[in-house]
Amino acid sequence: MSSLTQLLSDHNIKKSARLAAYRQAVKSGTQSRSPQIEKDLTTRAVRTLSGVTPFAVMTKPFVCPGQCTFCPLELGMPKSYLSDEPAAARAKSLNFDPAKQIESRLTQLVETGHNTDKIELIVIGGTFSNYPASYKRQFFLDMINTINGSVSPNLEAAQLANETAERRIVGISIETRPDWVDETEVKLLRKLGVTKVQLGVQALDETILKRINRGHSLESVAKATRLLKDAGIKICYHFMPNLPGSNPGKDLAMARLMYEDPRFKPDFLKIYPVQVIPGTALYREWEKGEYVPYSEELLRDTLLSIKLITPRYCRIDRLVRDISKKWVAAGTKATNMRQYLQAELKVQGKVCQCIRCREVKAADFTLDPDLNDEVIETLGATEHLLTFEKADRLFSLLRLRLPTVSSALFSELKGCAIIRELHTYGKTVAHTAKTSSKTQHRGLGKKLMAQAEQIARQAGYAKIAVISSIGTRDYYRQLGYERLGYYMVKNISSLH
Repeated sequence: MSSLTQLLSDHNIKKSARLAAYRQAVKSGTQSRSPQIEKDLTTRAVRTLSGVTPFAVMTKPFVCPGQCTFCPLELGMPKSYLSDEPAAARAKSLNFDPAKQIESRLTQLVETGHNTDKIELIVIGGTFSNYPASYKRQFFLDMINTINGSVSPNLEAAQLANETAERRIVGISIETRPDWVDETEVKLLRKLGVTKVQLGVQALDETILKRINRGHSLESVAKATRLLKDAGIKICYHFMPNLPGSNPGKDLAMARLMYEDPRFKPDFLKIYPVQVIPGTALYREWEKGEYVPYSEELLRDTLLSIKLITPRYCRIDRLVRDISKKWVAAGTKATNMRQYLQAELKVQGKVCQCIRCREVKAADFTLDPDLNDEVIETLGATEHLLTFEKADRLFSLLRLRLPTVSSALFSELKGCAIIRELHTYGKTVAHTAKTSSKTQHRGLGKKLMAQAEQIARQAGYAKIAVISSIGTRDYYRQLGYERLGYYMVKNISSLH
């Protein structure tokens, strides 16, 4: 047995160290490339099994307009974040410098075997909309320049450079409050290149919203949702079961309202059950006995019920905040809630239909998937969720919006149907790898685009627009789209 073989099979040595030795041997010619070895030595392969490589980048501490009773405020941290949450700890150690955060994360991902060609930036740190516009622009410029590996003088130049960069940005999300989303903010978000917004909804009940001092109404949520969807932006709601004034039945009723009412219907969802943190107003209520959280068993049953009614158009991104047990005075301390619920569903012989639970993940592309079209009625538009699926595996999806009235914010969207999302799942494949046994780069996205164009034309639209991320513009150019303002647009009136 060679020394390299011995090293690669030595589980007392970190995977990252073994991977580095393997790569050096491949580079020197003493070892042939082996996809199996690379797969075995990848740390937490699940990180890149949704077709992209996600990056969390945190903004600096800044004033938050909210006064929510449950929200922690640790000195030196953006409100609602604690310094030992993984992304927060990294950000704080690097003085919240976006370039240093990305450099650190890139190094870590590459060393642990992950592909970093297709990057999804997740900007976190409280109410993004409340930060000064100048800070937001500089923050984005620093992020994009770092990913490009070059320095551009302004945001537009950095975005143009990313269109052909080695590492391309395929999505950018920010988090904000519904009452801070207005026309001016939506325009700025598109200028920055944002394609997804996480809205802190927390509850869909006016009485509960007042009880927790949330500071916005359901009307704010509906208005923000409509504005963002009309601009083509994907939406993720943050939802908190177990809030003061709620109960399991009310939590389930709020989930039904969220999923079924045309004013809402988020594309993504993060479920964050209440955790009582010292120093908050909720902690003081709990100390007085004015608030009693659910038992662990009751909470799990509640989350299971919500999971089971989650529609096929929605992806549950997360279940439970990744907060250290030392901070939690009451409420769940489990950080593996998703795994528990999945195991319980298996015992019951039931399945969750959310997008994440159906993604193809690491499976090879051996099936010939079927094309499905689900019609979704929303406020101001009919939407089509086009998917390629087979045997309960989701390979690719497209969200097409057919608005009843064109967006007044963007002239380039006048008379356009809008593609809000195109995503092919499975292990991330490099841009240059055009042939693969994996789901990506098999033409599924192009087929969905063609189907969307046909549906839009038959519905009477002369043009179709895509909310392209800056790193995917070239892909759409190859399909006949041209850049117009902040979108990629195609004339489809002559399609047959």
